Amino acid sequence: MGHARIMIQVLSERYFPPQVNMIVSQSLANRLQLPKHPIWATFGSAVDTAFIATIQNQTPLVRIHSRLAEKLRITDQQNLNVRYNPRNGALYFGPLLGILINQDVQGNSKQRFGMMARFLEECAQACASKGVALVVFPPEEIHLSKGFVRGWTYQGQQWNLTEAPLPDTVYNRITSRRIERRQDLQQKLSLLRNIHQIPVFNETFLNKQQVHNLLAKDAHIRPLLPETHPYHPKRFRIMLNKHRVVYLKPTNGSLGQGIIRVTASDGKWICQYTEATSTVTRIFPRSDEAFRHLRQKVAGSRSRYLIQQGLNLVKWDGRPVDFRVLIQKNGKGIWSVTSTVARVANDQHIVSNLARGGTLRKAGEVLAAVQAVNKPTLQQIRNKALSIVEAFERLSQGHYAELGVDLVLDQQGQLWLLELNSKPSKTDETVSPSTVIRPSVNCLVDYVSYITGWAPFLTTGNPEFRVRPDRTRRKR
Repeated sequence: MGHARIMIQVLSERYFPPQVNMIVSQSLANRLQLPKHPIWATFGSAVDTAFIATIQNQTPLVRIHSRLAEKLRITDQQNLNVRYNPRNGALYFGPLLGILINQDVQGNSKQRFGMMARFLEECAQACASKGVALVVFPPEEIHLSKGFVRGWTYQGQQWNLTEAPLPDTVYNRITSRRIERRQDLQQKLSLLRNIHQIPVFNETFLNKQQVHNLLAKDAHIRPLLPETHPYHPKRFRIMLNKHRVVYLKPTNGSLGQGIIRVTASDGKWICQYTEATSTVTRIFPRSDEAFRHLRQKVAGSRSRYLIQQGLNLVKWDGRPVDFRVLIQKNGKGIWSVTSTVARVANDQHIVSNLARGGTLRKAGEVLAAVQAVNKPTLQQIRNKALSIVEAFERLSQGHYAELGVDLVLDQQGQLWLLELNSKPSKTDETVSPSTVIRPSVNCLVDYVSYITGWAPFLTTGNPEFRVRPDRTRRKR
């Protein structure tokens, strides 16, 4: 069994002999070990019969009849991998990656993907360099009964609206918990996984309390967890008396939204919470007034809250700082560290998220500058993050291929886990803008090759013949 990198050329009927809908060079047919009889051609979930003729040249083109291309929903000028499996008589094009987003595919082209635009363009470029097809689509455009999705493909430096087969795997980048919880979407994701046997990874947001409860079961991870409990007024009083500083956090919150810091100091109770451009500070002379104010804020929220121990953390330039470690599965399906950055809070905010005005710094430079007893090395921070992710996967259910780990450092050099994020921001993993494809995108595409069974075959470079022995069966 062989593999090649090819370019698709869709042509009209007049370019084909009778009873032929695909033309390849004889050298390509030999490399792929194609038989002379009709075979199956498959792209994503689409399958149809291929009647192949050969010609005597060395071109990496695969010429496909327009009717066959329509049935396979494969487009002209696509740079793809191809391999033939003699066991089932199927010629595979792909793999096809689907990225699920919550933006409307009819949106204005200049604002179509918002903050995700650069990331998705990099995904398209990385996929093209490795012969992987990509389609970006919203939940409303998953048409399971008809076997296709309607979304965007990237070609000629622009996004084009098209129909594509159901992908070989789906990467969930829905950024709204409300949309992700919708019953119709959950039903579609369940059918994709269980009926169509399509892997869906990073399939859901994480709940902070549930993550804490899971990780607390691991004796090695437990010391990294701040004391955390579901919100209750009595428990809140106990925690504040014990720690003097506590945080109230929405269990399903993200981007630092809804977080409240409460400090008991010198007979005063200070409540701080973030608004759009600044931190609101309320000072109460009596505890019952502070507790009544907090009860109203928590009760008025649509999210459940948890109470978390406040920590005496190191600061950089007088501002709070945390370390975001991005952990991803690589082309062998193994967790590895992709990037580590320091996120420094805006001096007007109590959280370091970029969405709240935080800034990125090189992790090594910030770590070297902060003062702490028994300070860990950057490699030790990365190793802790990796241990957390491995423990989470072992203890939890679900399919995840990337996780953002937010760690903080206290004055004694103790590392603490603030959050584990299954939808890490695509704007805070690199310190400076760059025209090159970021490492996390290349790692994502490598994992796609692994999970779809293409890992032994995928290589980078220009379209040309590349042959490797088949060591992995395609997961269908």
